[in-house]
Amino acid sequence: MEFNYTQDAFATLLSLINFIEERNTPGAGYRWFLQFEKFLKESFNSPDQFSICNNKTFATLNLYCIQYKSWLIAFTVKEEISIEVLLHKSRIVD
Repeated sequence: MEFNYTQDAFATLLSLINFIEERNTPGAGYRWFLQFEKFLKESFNSPDQFSICNNKTFATLNLYCIQYKSWLIAFTVKEEISIEVLLHKSRIVD
């Protein structure tokens, strides 16, 4: 299943990759991104496993959630998957 990012989610992803790159060895941000994309492709192969987010705000918006390491990925499912929010779990208040 195809997926894309909203502008906000993509900006968060770029910031995260740049942060990892600055704090680690050259190429670490890119390697993290490749692992992240692999996780998404494998996860989105089975769309029937998705569930509405437990977070009240995201549930109200009918967003589905999955977790990758310390990150919450909230998305919508229509003809394609649109990643709406990429948020570190420490920032979730609910």
